[in-house]
Order: sequence, then structure tokens, then C-alpha cells
Amino acid sequence: MVNKKHKILGEYLSLIVMTCITIMAIYSKQITVFYIIYLFWCDEFLKTIFDGFRYRFKKEQIQNPTNYILNIKNRFFMLLIYLVFIIVCFGLILDWNNTDLILGNFEVFFFKNTLFNISLITFLLREIYLYKNNQLILNSHHLLSSGIITLHISLILGIMLSFLIKKEFVVFENYAAVFAIIPFLLLKLYFEIQEIKYNSKEA
Repeated sequence: MVNKKHKILGEYLSLIVMTCITIMAIYSKQITVFYIIYLFWCDEFLKTIFDGFRYRFKKEQIQNPTNYILNIKNRFFMLLIYLVFIIVCFGLILDWNNTDLILGNFEVFFFKNTLFNISLITFLLREIYLYKNNQLILNSHHLLSSGIITLHISLILGIMLSFLIKKEFVVFENYAAVFAIIPFLLLKLYFEIQEIKYNSKEA
């Protein structure tokens, strides 16, 4: 059985590493709104994938298998819709007049951005650790989980912020990456920390 303190520490460590890497990406100007929202999407996708592994290989730990697999299917469907929207809107339309940004977005999408890939690896290691060691009763992530709520808000916030970081707003020009990314990062940290605290109480 996974030690409760080690589980919490692992989840917090993943958040800290992701935050540090994101700050590095801002500093090195390797980040866009697409980068951060797609990163959040990949995090939720990995969680859902591993929920599927648990359903397939650890069914004896699931209290309600019917609801468990239904949550997984609903999340996959919702994430697919989000993916199309993220690629079209944040990957193309919002940066349509900036070829460099679009190329950068597709480098992220095809996993050619080193900092993005490192963040994904930390998410993957977290999920592998939790999958291999958790022997508690399993509950799947659902459509109102912290990650999905973060995606909901980020998609809306991303559209709004896109109008505030245009070049014509000269006061924001030199700090565009900060204004664009920090709100998303704070949202992610807030909802993930709340979920970790809630899960620790449930455990």
C-alpha cells in the first residue's frame, strides 16, 4: 500500500517541477497560451489513460466498476472535443498572423519542445508511481475533477487574455508571456492543491 505521505509528496513534487519548468519556459520565451493549455490537456489525458489501466488490471479495487468506466468514457469524449478546440483556436487562429508562434505551437504538439516534454515526463512518472503503489479503493477522475475545471476556465480565460496581449497594447508587450501564462499556472496550482488535500482526507 502506498504510504499516504509519500503519495502526497509525489503529487506536490510533480506540481513543483511543472511550475519550475513553466517559469523556465517563460524566461526563455519558449511558451505560448497553446503550450500551457495543451500541457494541462495532456495531464488530464494521462490521468484518464491510467484510470483505464486500473479498470483493466485492478478491477478488484474498484468499488463501482460501472460508474468508473462511464467516467473514463465521458472524459475521453470531452477531452477529444477540447483537443480539437485547442488546436484550432489556440494553435492556429489566435496566432494566425505570427508564423513563428504557429510553428512553435506545432513543435509543442509534436513533442519537439524540450521543456514541454520534461513536464510531460514528470506527469507520466507521477502516474506510474501512483498506479504501481496504490492499493486503496480506486476512484476515477470525473468530469468535475480539478483538472477538467482548470481546462474549462483556461479555455475561456485564454480567449479573453488573447485580446490583452496583442502588440497594440504596448504596455503589455514586453511582459506578454507573463501576463498570458501566470494566470493559467495559478489556476492549475490552486485546483490541483485543493484536489490533493481532498483526496488525502478521503484516503
